Amino acid sequence: MPYEDPLDENRRYWLEDDDGGGFFDGGGDDGGGFDDDGGNGDDDDDQQGDEDQDDDQGDQQDDQQGDGGDDQGGDDQRDGNRDDNDQDDDAYYDEINDSFSDPDDLVDLDEDTALSAEDFPNATEADFEDDDGSWSESDYAESAKDLFGDHEFFGDTQATQLAAQGYQEFADPGFIRGMDSVVPGSADTINLYERDGRLHAFGFIEAAALQLLMARYTGVDFSNIDVSVPQKGEIAPPQPLPPAFAAIEPKDAVDLRKFATPVGDQGQTSRCSAFAWTHATELVTNIKTGNAPRLSPSFTMLEFQRMQGDAKDYQYAYSGGDGTTGGPDPGRLLTEQGTCRQELWPDNSEVPVTSERVLAADATKHVLPAAPLPISLDDAKKVLSAGCPVHISMNTGEAFSDVGRDGMFNAAEAPSGRHGRHAMLMVGYTGNFYIIKNSWGTDWGDKGYCYIPKKVLEDSDPELIAVLVKKEEEQK
Repeated sequence: MPYEDPLDENRRYWLEDDDGGGFFDGGGDDGGGFDDDGGNGDDDDDQQGDEDQDDDQGDQQDDQQGDGGDDQGGDDQRDGNRDDNDQDDDAYYDEINDSFSDPDDLVDLDEDTALSAEDFPNATEADFEDDDGSWSESDYAESAKDLFGDHEFFGDTQATQLAAQGYQEFADPGFIRGMDSVVPGSADTINLYERDGRLHAFGFIEAAALQLLMARYTGVDFSNIDVSVPQKGEIAPPQPLPPAFAAIEPKDAVDLRKFATPVGDQGQTSRCSAFAWTHATELVTNIKTGNAPRLSPSFTMLEFQRMQGDAKDYQYAYSGGDGTTGGPDPGRLLTEQGTCRQELWPDNSEVPVTSERVLAADATKHVLPAAPLPISLDDAKKVLSAGCPVHISMNTGEAFSDVGRDGMFNAAEAPSGRHGRHAMLMVGYTGNFYIIKNSWGTDWGDKGYCYIPKKVLEDSDPELIAVLVKKEEEQK
């Protein structure tokens, strides 16, 4: 699918004064200018034109987001768009098959990343047999002990972690029922603790629901709550792997964390997919060049919103809006337009430190050097064994709010969407446990990572987008 040139002078709208760059003070309430001078001067007319365009675009979006029943021909138009998109996807997947036809083009993992059963002295041969659907919960529990039992915090839970920090569980059924009446389902994923005479909430919830609870319960500290997102768009159907992967024999274990940049923290925003795709860009760049800078998930989110047609302003991009659409398109956007360095738009800042024109110019230097492809979970080990990380989105559930310092997951939510979804980056596996890089900071899980059983992923209605990587030419 074609995307606009980020440096095109005729770009529909820029989130600054379009003066070619420069630092700004973040001021001005002109509805989207973010001008260095607050929008005064000759730019007012141009700015008004931009606002008119935005109004037109907003009206179009409102029409598109309606029920479609009142627009004559709306269904036919949508059917036509789907047909065009299907043709674009087919052509794209054909290109991937042609590009990844030679197994010699794939990345060769070293002994630090491609592990064998011998690297796990407490494990048995059965721990590395792929679960064909016959493994029980007790099988997973036993295998987890064999593979991860030496972890300093193995068996940890959120409660034991917080108890070590002086928190005590708060168990007032009436209070908890009250919260659940304000936001149904919140009692499943939010846990309350007392410390120093104040209530503190831990767990996760969708951003809009969090705002409701914060407005109702002003005496509760919600600063430790993480955020999930609603489902946005349809889950992309898995595609067959390209011919180059046919000869790949999955390793006993793969761990790409040595190529990963530090774990990010999305805060209480809906930028999870932007973080995951940005982390993927950094990791793949490190695999190919060994010299990846930290990149900006907020600029990534802004570009995603432009692609989706729901971009508003810098603050909305920072908030994540209502999330990112699924499928390979967000990754494909990064292969074409890239994302800028984190220093130009820090993760915890609502606005960048320079103009969007400078951000877009810098982004062209940091494209995703890979090909995104929807895959099945059964193919995940193959692509990881070829050095390819996987963007994953999944339904969340109670287990997300009870991951301890060992990073172990024990349950998944059925595909009801009751508690939203969350996007992360798959960077390896050990036996039937997948290594996942999250974006909820290093205090969550095993220093920001978790280990999700294959069965848990299967039960969580997952979408997996493999980030297919080729080795550098000079490495052949």
